[in-house]
Amino acid sequence: MQFLDPRNDVAFKKIFGSEEHKGITISFLNSMLGFTGEHVIVDVQFMNTEQHPIILREKKENILDVLCTDQCGHKYIVEMQVEKVKEFGKRMVYYGAKTYALQLGRSAPYHKLAPVIVIAILDFVLFPDKKSYKSIHRILDQETHECNLPELTFVFVELKKFKKEEYELLSVEDKWIYFIKEINHQDHVPAALATQEFGQACHIAERITWSEPELNAYDDAFVRATDQQTSLELATEKGIEKGQAKIIETMLANGLDSKSISSLTGISAEHIAEIKNKQKN
Repeated sequence: MQFLDPRNDVAFKKIFGSEEHKGITISFLNSMLGFTGEHVIVDVQFMNTEQHPIILREKKENILDVLCTDQCGHKYIVEMQVEKVKEFGKRMVYYGAKTYALQLGRSAPYHKLAPVIVIAILDFVLFPDKKSYKSIHRILDQETHECNLPELTFVFVELKKFKKEEYELLSVEDKWIYFIKEINHQDHVPAALATQEFGQACHIAERITWSEPELNAYDDAFVRATDQQTSLELATEKGIEKGQAKIIETMLANGLDSKSISSLTGISAEHIAEIKNKQKN
């Protein structure tokens, strides 16, 4: 068996944003949010993410990966993010606040506004000082820690911090995170994921079940992600080179020789010579 990577934008939406397999989405949402009893999500309706007017012009197939509403009208944004981007937390706050505000049409009453829950699955570390792989952020009273304004909730799952092996998977949450992080490394359906919605998700992720156009879209999503990362790395390299050149120019202007500059900065004598030649020209 060969499984595709759920962290890919196209694969993630096919698995978690399908009307045909909404049970997968419901199980995933309930587990990530710890919903039980009267709070359990029993049904969802998917919204068109391409037409939803959340404005951040990115090179992505869809602006949001999954956007849905439950039986109570609560809105859920689910975003899979592989590449680390600047101010990602603020971006999620913007998504949530924008989705909340757009519920209110002109002259509509405020009581029609329903809570918005944003779930971001990250393939990088966003909060280096937090030990747990999952953190939930809400508006709380500073003294009592009560949540009297449950309008916006943000859940961040940092896959890099999730270290459990298959035999350690006990909860539904464990299994979904393991599926997202590890299924593309498996050559069979893990026993822990062989039942219920997990089995369906594994079947959807099987490469053999995808059509050629779907596989092309999947591959294109990887190419776009690689291009974005390459552009970021090039920009970073240029920034570093520009900073080094400025430091060297300043040291030269203050009378330091190339050997001293190299000793102080660790920059090679050859690179210092290149900077000096550019100054002369």
